[in-house]
Amino acid sequence: MMYGQNKAAQYRAVRSHGLVADASPTRLVQVMFEHILSHLATARGCMARIADGRPLNDVLTKATAISKANALLGQLDATLDMERGGQVAQNLRALYEYMMNRLALANATNNTALVAEVAGLVEKIKSGWDQLVTEAR
Repeated sequence: MMYGQNKAAQYRAVRSHGLVADASPTRLVQVMFEHILSHLATARGCMARIADGRPLNDVLTKATAISKANALLGQLDATLDMERGGQVAQNLRALYEYMMNRLALANATNNTALVAEVAGLVEKIKSGWDQLVTEAR
């Protein structure tokens, strides 16, 4: 079993590298949003199982998934060009901070509704990036 998990992890690492190796900046942001949504889905699944009995592994996995989603949101925030981005950059910064705060609260309270709220916000932002990537092709 452990051997199969290691191979799966290696595959994911190679696949992730392939996604970003030749990607445009807009595609890289799109990939970050995809990863955030994946981590949020993992967290929501763990939260549902935790509500049924608090298995330690799911508690740890949930915390890791939320931490990774928060880290990616922090990276997106750090890339904002506040000088050139004007009001759009300011609004995104406020939204990223709001989402990170909501995820911290979701993690502490095991609240799937908060994770769903953040996922919905990420999906809205991502849809704009999806259009940019499509138009750039």
